[in-house]
Amino acid sequence: MIKGVALSILASCLFGLLYYYPVLLHSLSVVDIFCWRLLTSFPAIVILIIAGKQWSVITALFRRIKQQPLFLLGLLFSSVLLTIQMMIFIWAPLNGHGLSASLGYFLLPLAMVISGQIFYKEKLSFLQKIAVALAVLGVAIEIYITGAFSWETAVIALGYPIYFMTRRKLRIDGIVGTFSDFFFIFIGCLIYCALNYRLDKIISDLSHFPIYIPTLGIITAIAFAIYFVASRLLPMGLFGLLGYVEPVLLTVISILFLHEKVSSEHIVSYGFIWLSVCILAFEGGIFVIRAIKRKRLQ
Repeated sequence: MIKGVALSILASCLFGLLYYYPVLLHSLSVVDIFCWRLLTSFPAIVILIIAGKQWSVITALFRRIKQQPLFLLGLLFSSVLLTIQMMIFIWAPLNGHGLSASLGYFLLPLAMVISGQIFYKEKLSFLQKIAVALAVLGVAIEIYITGAFSWETAVIALGYPIYFMTRRKLRIDGIVGTFSDFFFIFIGCLIYCALNYRLDKIISDLSHFPIYIPTLGIITAIAFAIYFVASRLLPMGLFGLLGYVEPVLLTVISILFLHEKVSSEHIVSYGFIWLSVCILAFEGGIFVIRAIKRKRLQ
């Protein structure tokens, strides 16, 4: 369990580094950074799959595509949803919206709880009801004060539940789902680059960032690999609880390194949302402690 906790925190730190990474490649456009990230990370993911001797599950995926042609449409839809999220992940820190994006990741667990109740008839606990009420109040105050709710916050908080529900419907998870999403996005990036990038542009990018561009893909692949290893080593409750580490890091990076500030008009609405997250984390902590105690008694 200690190893799992350490790996989960390390994965969150690597994702935090990837959040800051676009600043290091500031002379490139968002699309450029996105394409380079996929073109360098997908081969690294393939290497990790081969090293982990998990290629059999990938071949099973392609057999399923051959047997169920409509399954391919679902996989493409899943890839499009992930593409949108990855583009925002790159765009937000480059355009002064890092805090808004991090707020979306804070709201994500609450959005998942609500989605579970609506689409899977999961019941909310007493603390979850309080957390949802506080989050709704925070969003309502934000809309009332500013006249609108940040679109990037909404897309992250609402888009990821749709993405996860799509993967659940398709019955693809873990490394198989990651390979599938990255594979189709990789193909799309190859086509885009072939149509829009000349050879001198590619050489120029690599010559200006000979270390940063290859490292971008390596960090992405390692972060996902560590994340999946941690998910297998930890109880589900503790693994979910550690998921709050990443948005905290994104907020810290936005304030300390991207020099964004929480304006006075956002303090109240953000405060209610962060309080709701703390309640969810508290409930998750209680669940984990009880689960550990039951395991020790067995």
